[in-house]
Amino acid sequence: MDFAEYVLLLELLLELDFAHMIRDYSQYKSAEVLGNDLSPIQPSWIPPNLQFEIDDYEADWVYSRPFDYIHGRELAGAVSNFDRLFRQAFNHLKPGGYLEMQSFRVEVFADDNSLDRAPYTTKMCSLIQEASAKFGKPMANMDEWADRMMKEGFDNVTCKVVKVPISPWPADKKQKEIGKYFQAQQMQGIQSYVPELLQSILKWGADEVEVLMAGARKELFDTTIHQYGKLYFVYGRKPSS
Repeated sequence: MDFAEYVLLLELLLELDFAHMIRDYSQYKSAEVLGNDLSPIQPSWIPPNLQFEIDDYEADWVYSRPFDYIHGRELAGAVSNFDRLFRQAFNHLKPGGYLEMQSFRVEVFADDNSLDRAPYTTKMCSLIQEASAKFGKPMANMDEWADRMMKEGFDNVTCKVVKVPISPWPADKKQKEIGKYFQAQQMQGIQSYVPELLQSILKWGADEVEVLMAGARKELFDTTIHQYGKLYFVYGRKPSS
């Protein structure tokens, strides 16, 4: 896609996620890029064509100009009504513009029986899904996004699911490197998501949560556990006419 015009980023970011934003959009110097997040955690240095706003993307959108491209990253668990979000995105795109959603599913998988040695991780993921659903912002609904986007009028809707190692267990050099990055992200994500969800929503005690997180962290560094996650890429186009 040619990023020639006006881009909106909807993000629920960990610190590591800013690297892609600065790298990707600094390449498209002719594009004007607007990043939206709920919290003021943005880095101090950003490309001149990128600016941030602190706002709630679940509120009514009041942008005066339509966008060529809207990108939502890691919004699972951060949106109570995806139909409304996709409708607002559709209404604020130019004809022919694209909406793309990217999110990591909060669930672990393995193609062998090594997950039997990861009871803390599997339990943690199950509890996060339970808590987020109870809170009204489920973290396991990415399989529904394509149908919901089509319902709001998008065409050429595509859903791609990529297997991603979440520790450096693969023998393949490239997959091992990917695993190192996702391992770092998972370490950050455990502390960011788990305490609040389990303590505030499921009423766990702080000590119980610490034991669970410590076990999951230990399993994350056990490369005999061949755990991987699923990264979703869902995108669609607003018809030209």
